[in-house]
Amino acid sequence: MDHRYIEQHSLADRYLDHALPPPERAAFEAHLVDCQECTDRVLLAEMFHNRNGKSAAKSVDPQPQPRPRVAIKPRLFWLLTAAALLLLLIPCGFFLWELHALRP
Repeated sequence: MDHRYIEQHSLADRYLDHALPPPERAAFEAHLVDCQECTDRVLLAEMFHNRNGKSAAKSVDPQPQPRPRVAIKPRLFWLLTAAALLLLLIPCGFFLWELHALRP
């Protein structure tokens, strides 16, 4: 890959936009390993993109916002608690009744 081809086809910009087809992207990345001039060109294009609000990297929220807590009304809380206790007491009561029936 030569510099004239890179300039004519705006490979640095297309590289940052993820618009290069995989074979061309691989060839360009291999070229970047050995060419400081093209690496500088990509860094310059990246700074230009960032300055103009077109970021090459996906922006990630540095601190995820905590989810708002869902407030359960006290009446609903006690109703759910009573239902859970009943669901536990019914099998326990049945087990005790069966255990009592087995006694001589």
